[in-house]
This record gives sequence, structure tokens and C-alpha cells, in this order.
Amino acid sequence: MLDLIACQRLDAADPLRVFRDRFAPADPGTLYFDANSIGAMPKDAPARLAAVLEQGWRVQRRRSWSVLDWLDAPSKIGAGLAHILGAEPDDVIATGDTTTGLFKLLAYAWSLRKPGADTVLCEEGTFSTDMYVAQGLRRLLGDGMKLKVVTSEQLKAAIDDKTAIVYLSHVDYRASRRWDMAELSKLATAKGALTIWDLSHAAGAVRIELQKSGADFAVTCGYKYLCGGPGSPALIWMHKRHQNRNWPSVCGWMGHDDTFAFEKEYRPAKGPKMFQAGTPPVLGNAAMMAAVDIWRDVDPALAAEKHGKLSQTLIALVDQELSTFGVTVTSPRDYGLQGGHVSIAHAAAEQVMGAVLDAGVVCSFRGPDSIRFGLGPLYTTHAELWDAVQRIKTVLQKETWRDPKYGKAPI
Repeated sequence: MLDLIACQRLDAADPLRVFRDRFAPADPGTLYFDANSIGAMPKDAPARLAAVLEQGWRVQRRRSWSVLDWLDAPSKIGAGLAHILGAEPDDVIATGDTTTGLFKLLAYAWSLRKPGADTVLCEEGTFSTDMYVAQGLRRLLGDGMKLKVVTSEQLKAAIDDKTAIVYLSHVDYRASRRWDMAELSKLATAKGALTIWDLSHAAGAVRIELQKSGADFAVTCGYKYLCGGPGSPALIWMHKRHQNRNWPSVCGWMGHDDTFAFEKEYRPAKGPKMFQAGTPPVLGNAAMMAAVDIWRDVDPALAAEKHGKLSQTLIALVDQELSTFGVTVTSPRDYGLQGGHVSIAHAAAEQVMGAVLDAGVVCSFRGPDSIRFGLGPLYTTHAELWDAVQRIKTVLQKETWRDPKYGKAPI
């Protein structure tokens, strides 16, 4: 039997509990489990943005590019978060958004494909924007590129000699099933195929080992578990073996080997810096640096261990307190197969979600019947999970979700 006292004991023994104070306090009475959508705000993020506006824009103006390191921020962000991705500091760059990053990587990887390979292989649970990018590139390239979408059960066997790229979301955004990156990278490499991973529902929650796994390319957003703020830059990673082998698909002055030479001909910068194109998002980078300065002090092994304990606690509480109300856990129970969030299901999940939000528990709904709990290992507590499950239990006991106003859940 798991009770509140047991949850509090787990929190007292948490080696990462000191990091909670580095985030802005939550709204009183509200419990947030939305790290899979937008992570908590670092406490000093507002001051950093204010400094950009006042000292940068108002006072220094154009001198801020050098005086305040605006130009170096993409590399500093990448280096500061590389250990969370299991990568080398100079192999990661912050630039643009996730969708644009996926396009850049997919087009670049396509240019490096082995002779005779004409297929980009995806799994049907791949996140929608990832699929759209692949469909758009196929339309741009014409008949030369084939897009093959298979079920999760078919994926491994579908990697064959015609596979150019295995292109996957590391974690299923609904059920939170996580692929074994090392296993699939090995299978792809054996067939001469390249791998591209979208880490958006994994980075900052579960352990990632890009370098050791044999992966080729990866991209992740910065605003979910990494807590970079709304619209924060994405991160692009490329293995050293693929660097400097071709031009990027989008060439711009920030990705030139000598940005301020203003040469007439493009020369790509070395390493992932070539994936920069236009002027970096200064305000977004400033907010992201607030998160980077927290993550720089975090041992990724401890973060993954804490996240695993949170996930196991939530699953145990759902089984113990909510199963009699028709609630089931749909995420993998084996933590080695689970991503950043825990998903539960209920026949009236959309209506329940609305009532749960009104009860002060912030999580998210995804059709047809999933409610997702994004668990931030640096600030979520076990006691909060106990409180949240009790509030949900009350909603189900009293059937407040049947109120007609809960006909459609918020995004």
C-alpha cells in the first residue's frame, strides 16, 4: 500500500530535490504535470529576458552581438545540454524549431544515403510534424524518394537494403513507448541505413546516449522537459562521422564558415554550426540559457533514476486508487520501454480531463482516450503525485466529469 507518508519519504531521499528551488514556484493550489508540453520556468528567466531588453536592445543595441554574446548563444546552449543527450559539446547546436531541424537533418541525411537506397522508413506512431516533414521532402524530391510507414511490430523486419534512413520519434507521444535506440541503430547500420531521432518526448526525462548508441542524427525541442520556455530553440545533433560531408539544405549567413566575411559564395561552417541559417532568436536563447545553467549541474543518470521513480509511483497510485473507476495505465510498465510521460486511459477521457483541470491538476489529453502526465525530474515530487491522484479519484467518485461543460477538453 502506497500512502502519502511513503511518497514524502521518497521526496526526502531525493538527491535532486535542491533543483526544485531553482524553478519559479507553481500557482498555489495547482499541480503541474505538463513537462511533455512545456516545462517549468527557471526562476531567473524573467530577469534574463529583462536584461536582453534593457541592457541589450535599449543600451548596447548592435554591440550586444559581441558584448553580450548573442552570436555565441547557439553553441553555448548546445554545449551546455550535450551531456543530457549523451553527446560531445561541439556536436550539438541550438537553432530554429524542431520541424525545421527535422527537415534540415532529413535532407542532409538523404544526400549521404548509400547507392541504391531509396526509402525513408517511419513507424505509424511517429509524431505528426515528423511525418509532414518527410511527406514534404518526398513531394519536393519527386519519385526518387519513397516513404514507407509500418507498424511498430513490423519496423525491425522492414529495415532492408533499400532503406536509406530510419526516421523515428524516440518516444510515442500518446502511449509513451520508447524505442531501444542502440538496438535499432545497430540494425540500421548493418543494412547501411542512417538513423534520425526526434527526442522531444525523451530529452530531459529519460537517459539518452546518442554517442554510445550508434545513432547518426537527432533533433529535440527545448521547451518540454528541458524547460527552455515557449518557442525555445531546438537542438540539432550530428555524429562526427557525418560532419562536413555536404552542404546543408538551407544555406544562410549564420551557417557560413566566416559569417561576417560577406563572401559571394557560400562555404558551410564546420560541424553542426552549418545548420544555422538566419539571425538567432536572441530572446528565446536568453530564456533557454536560464535552463541550460540549471541542467549543466545535473547528473543525467540521477535525473533518469528520479524520473523512473516518479513514473513507478504514479503507475502504482493509478492501479491502487483509480483502477476501480475504469482507469488503466497504457504506458509501458517496464521503465526501460517508457518515455518521458505516463499515459492513462478512460472511456470518457476527454470529459474527465476537463474536470481534472478544474480540480487543479494540469496534464494533457490526446485522442481518443489518453490523459498524459509529463513528469519533470528536477521539480516534480512524489507527494504531488499522491495529491493529484486523490483529486482525480474525487472527480471520478462524484462523476463531476459528466457535466455538459466538459464536452471537449482544452488542448
